[in-house]
Amino acid sequence: MFDNFTSRRQERKAARILHERPLQVANEELRVLMSNVQDLVDRLDTAADPELSRLRKQAEATLARAKAVIGEGGVVLGENARQLAEQGQQYVRQRPLTSLGVVALGMLAIGLLTGRAMAAD
Repeated sequence: MFDNFTSRRQERKAARILHERPLQVANEELRVLMSNVQDLVDRLDTAADPELSRLRKQAEATLARAKAVIGEGGVVLGENARQLAEQGQQYVRQRPLTSLGVVALGMLAIGLLTGRAMAAD
């Protein structure tokens, strides 16, 4: 999905999309990967070698299990993300000044790291 870029503008847009929607990007990448594996398995169907036939059956079974696990994992991941967001909101409501301090320290650390990186270039 983010393989070829022709300009810095496209790179920034891709980075923004990745930052704003990491789960959607990960899901899309997994979908592309599974599609490629499915294409490979389909191409192995024409092979006459018994070893390739055995490997094809194993790959099909593994792909089916992976699809099921990814589907279940997405539901669990979504629920965990919601719970984490709720806990974060509770913490911010209970300790607003502490939260503000943590954000300020984080921004300071990011500023120092980016400043050093830019100075190294």
